Amino acid sequence: MSEYLIQALIEAIFTKTGRGLWGLVGVRPYEIVAMISGMIFWGLVAIFAYARMHG
Repeated sequence: MSEYLIQALIEAIFTKTGRGLWGLVGVRPYEIVAMISGMIFWGLVAIFAYARMHG
């Protein structure tokens, strides 16, 4: 049950974001590439938000 929930959250947050980013340049990446791209994007957003709050 929790494995399904975690997998659904990863799909919804990271993989869809990565696909959207790659879709801006007209590329359809593999699922792992989309997931890693989404993780990098949200990591950069978190770092930027942290810097804005504490900078």
